[in-house]
Amino acid sequence: MKLSGLNLALLLSAYTSSADQNPCLACDREMRKTFEAVQAWRRANDGRYPGRLADLKSAGLLPYEGAICPEVIREAGGADAAHRDASSRGEAGDPSGTYEYEMSDKVLKSGIEKMYLPADAPAYTRQDFKAELLRRPFFEQVAILRCSSHRAAAPPPFDGHDDTRRNATVEGKIYWSRLYWEQLWLDDVSYCAREANVLFGLKGPPFFTPRAPTLPQALDLRKWNCAFGDHAWWWTYPIFDAGANRQTAAHLRPFFEEKHGRSVFIAREEWWLDGLVQLQGRVLSGPKDLYRGPGMEAFVWQKLGVKVERSIAGAAWLQGTAWPAGAGEICGWLVWHYAEGKSERVPIIYGKTTGRFWGDQKQIEGEMGFPEPIWKFQESPPVGKVRWLRVYRQSWTNPHPDLTVSTLDFVSNRDCTAAPFLIAVNLQQ
Repeated sequence: MKLSGLNLALLLSAYTSSADQNPCLACDREMRKTFEAVQAWRRANDGRYPGRLADLKSAGLLPYEGAICPEVIREAGGADAAHRDASSRGEAGDPSGTYEYEMSDKVLKSGIEKMYLPADAPAYTRQDFKAELLRRPFFEQVAILRCSSHRAAAPPPFDGHDDTRRNATVEGKIYWSRLYWEQLWLDDVSYCAREANVLFGLKGPPFFTPRAPTLPQALDLRKWNCAFGDHAWWWTYPIFDAGANRQTAAHLRPFFEEKHGRSVFIAREEWWLDGLVQLQGRVLSGPKDLYRGPGMEAFVWQKLGVKVERSIAGAAWLQGTAWPAGAGEICGWLVWHYAEGKSERVPIIYGKTTGRFWGDQKQIEGEMGFPEPIWKFQESPPVGKVRWLRVYRQSWTNPHPDLTVSTLDFVSNRDCTAAPFLIAVNLQQ
């Protein structure tokens, strides 16, 4: 059909109006075209991802101006043509201006990353651990292409930030995020289970076995679990700290023994062990705080609504924290909700009912008056230094034993760095 001059003008006007309302529209189409080219490459190369977007152009799967945001090509206001913070560009990578490519095969084992890897760790690339994520559940959340050229168009809460990105997934979904795209999905998979640790044995998701508790007193926490506990779930690398304090990142493998979905006796009390539920602690952003508390939001702040649906005399639970805090600080709460509407908020207090799950001699010497752990295990080199692993038990007497407890919440204190975790809950009749 031949368009008249008037009809063509109207069509162009409508397109311009649509682009003004959604300046990301053309970019979204280009990202999808780019990923279609990636898939074509994979079909011709035994399922492998290209190492660079430039490889798609060399293979004739994209034109020279492909894999580039139209905003960059037009040098529109707010576009960041340099993309200086993108890791897939630079020497041996893609040229400036192309999309950030999450499957880049540029080696990451260098600089600061090397500090947190074992001395004998093999070289690995960004593509290596992203490919591992794509083989796991929730693969559809993994960003493949990213664009930082639309910050001015970002909606709340992403507007006004220099690290805002537009992302495309393997299923063609386009979404906004900050620099760490994983933080949108922490309720499904914690940040630490999406980083380099996945190449060093970190399990999951899912972070529980299919076996429901067989103990009548055990609460089923599987819908909350975000780690198995037998790898360094709370730190993104296998190595923690630097210099003379460099050591293997602590974990609870000696406690779980890599056997999940089972009952065990600890101090003559039977518990059901599967995984653990880790919550976030207050983020410390100063350079001197790197090894003193959470450096970013890597877990959710609360887990809500585990079903209890019975009257109970009280409860006991196994717990600990990932980071230290001041003695007497409230790390979080277990909130017991009754069917009639009232609730009981039970505080978890650092130095009184809980403590950091691991500590060296210096830390332990400063823990005068702390509770005695229900389980402890002494480690020594080759983990790097002598240290102790600990698990704590806390109990609670229900002030309303005749009322039905409907649900339980686990909530972190946003003003405390401790980052509490929960392993098991026993209900007492």
